[in-house]
Amino acid sequence: MAKATIDLSATREIKAARDPKTNKLGKLAPCAPSELERAKGSPHMDGLETKGNVGEGGMRDFAGGRRPEPIAPSLSPGGAGNGNRNESGTARPAKKSKIFAADLPHGDDVLGLTAALQPLAELAVHCDTEAPLTIGLLGGPGSGKSFALAKLVAQIEALSTIEPGSAEATFLNPIASLKIDALELSGELPAVALAGALYDELAGAFPDLAREAAHAVRDPLVVAREAAEQLDIGRRRLDTERQNLAEIESRRARLTETILFEQPGSQIDAYARANRAKIESRLEGFGITGDAIQNYKSMLRDIAESGGASARAGAALRSFWAFKGQTRLLVTAVILILVGLGCDAASTHQTAWLAWLRGANQAFAPSAAWLAANVAWLEVVKQFAFVGAGLAIAANLWRGGRFMRPFFRGIRLLEAEVAARRRDLDGLYAHQMRRVDALAADVELIGRRAAEADRRAASAGTLGADHHVEPSPFANLTPKSQAERFFGAISGAIQRGWRGGTPVTATALPRRILVALDNVDCLPQPKASELLGAARRAFDHAGFVTLIAADPARLTAAMPADSSQDRRAALEKWVQVPFRIGAGLDDGRYAALVDHALGRSETIQTEAVRPRSQLGTLDWSISAEESNLLTALAPLAGQSPRAVKRFVNLYRIARAQAPADKAILGFMLALDQGGSSAEIATVEKALATGEPDSAFVIEQGNPRLDLALARVWANQHVTAGAARRAAAIAQGFSLRG
Repeated sequence: MAKATIDLSATREIKAARDPKTNKLGKLAPCAPSELERAKGSPHMDGLETKGNVGEGGMRDFAGGRRPEPIAPSLSPGGAGNGNRNESGTARPAKKSKIFAADLPHGDDVLGLTAALQPLAELAVHCDTEAPLTIGLLGGPGSGKSFALAKLVAQIEALSTIEPGSAEATFLNPIASLKIDALELSGELPAVALAGALYDELAGAFPDLAREAAHAVRDPLVVAREAAEQLDIGRRRLDTERQNLAEIESRRARLTETILFEQPGSQIDAYARANRAKIESRLEGFGITGDAIQNYKSMLRDIAESGGASARAGAALRSFWAFKGQTRLLVTAVILILVGLGCDAASTHQTAWLAWLRGANQAFAPSAAWLAANVAWLEVVKQFAFVGAGLAIAANLWRGGRFMRPFFRGIRLLEAEVAARRRDLDGLYAHQMRRVDALAADVELIGRRAAEADRRAASAGTLGADHHVEPSPFANLTPKSQAERFFGAISGAIQRGWRGGTPVTATALPRRILVALDNVDCLPQPKASELLGAARRAFDHAGFVTLIAADPARLTAAMPADSSQDRRAALEKWVQVPFRIGAGLDDGRYAALVDHALGRSETIQTEAVRPRSQLGTLDWSISAEESNLLTALAPLAGQSPRAVKRFVNLYRIARAQAPADKAILGFMLALDQGGSSAEIATVEKALATGEPDSAFVIEQGNPRLDLALARVWANQHVTAGAARRAAAIAQGFSLRG
């Protein structure tokens, strides 16, 4: 384990000691003491002491000639070894480190991609950039393509945060960014899948644009007819549901009558039929004839619908006087009470009325004498009269209570059943009300869409309704063709919208649409080619910027190994601006990668995505001297307009990495774009020789190379080191394998 814990600074020193001409090891430079101290203090070196210096002992200690002897860890409290003590000897807390580095798509920018991707980010959202534009992030498996893609998208979004109309409004705002994983689209038609993903993104951020583009895909007259039909269907459904709601309201209003007369088997019906004889006899006793069950339910309905306890009490009191026999008993009781009262008054005032009777007429004298002798019978008659009145009233109450008892029982049963049924009906009514409200809202929305479709159809019929040209019968409106028309409609809506020629207001439109495709090379080669072809056709419209992260070797794996020109031509169809991830990776980056995997994040200097206000702006202008240089190098870059345009574009992007070596950088870019294999081999041979400070000279070149290099020498003094740096930068923007 001692070998594995030696810091990578030793390897850097060894590589630095190689002779640039022979590529052989020379005398090793001593390793810096700070590097060894850092290696000893790392979590992986705790408890170990490296004996001998790599520089001082040559390769003896590094190659295994002598193993470092382990030193037993200190048993002091806290378990801190010698490596966990500071200069004063006090223990310091041990630093936690990773034991396994996960392959995450986001993390520290160990490769230093932030600065390299900055020109691409500015290019994507610059107001003067012509779109469509396709940027390819190319690299092998595990090179960090997904990380670079996420970093580039974050930088673009940061650049687009500046508000329009300000003095620094160099970049477009707003933009719509869409991130697509190619593995999620593998089972569908690529064009349809891309259109669906873009529609979902725009529907949330820019709904007006998504709706306008979706309508523009189809013929406006057909859409208007379908919208009218949908409106008719929606209105019919709304009318039906409103009728159902009215029916439920009617059922709620006549719920009591429904339970009493229209629902056989209810509790009240069962009770009435079980006590039919008793109910019938009591009804007949009160002079109510006919169907006893119907009469009972009718009277029960009247009592139930009388409303309130006082009203029901009044209905119950009617049983004591409003039915047959009850009035007679009450009248009899009143008469008997009056008789009793009269007898009581006669007995009390007998002296007065007997004297009056004797003095009134001699003929009444015998009668007065007899009444005086039998006046005691008045008390007897009074008592019988009061007793009779009481019996009449008791009979009235008994008959009334006996008559109302089945009704009281029926009222309780009816109220319980009505309450249970009313809960169900109330729930059904609330559900139906919500359904009607939802349908009414849908009909209103469909009505607005139908009116909008009619407006589009009227705008499309420029010759009038009688002379409108029907859609082409040869139009193949498959989902694929509709998806491709969808992308064109989006681009057209954006262009017209910012000129004020579309119903969608400019505030509801993005200035540019960014589409990031990841994991394209994870698909089978035919599927990947199909997806890239669909993306090229879909996003080949004004306003689109496409970012593609892929392994070029896997994308062209089906092509013959010796057809490098065909491989490059295939990539050129898909990618306009290539960027190689990890091209020209120096040895220092390997040390940073190892430190990152070991969890020594404090040794990694990364640059986070900063707000637009903190970012500098690249100079995209071209001087007259640079223009003359590009003109001289154009024949070397290629013999086609596409090649020359690619060369100029890549030069404007790449020159930010070599501001002092622009001329030789332009030469290397032109050579990579249009140089032949022999020319490239000649330049590579020249790059492999010569001291860094020596003049860069190409031996056995051809007239085209000599002329181009002479033009470069007219602009700057080119050293071998500058040429190597320019070649490494140009390799980062190469489509060659």
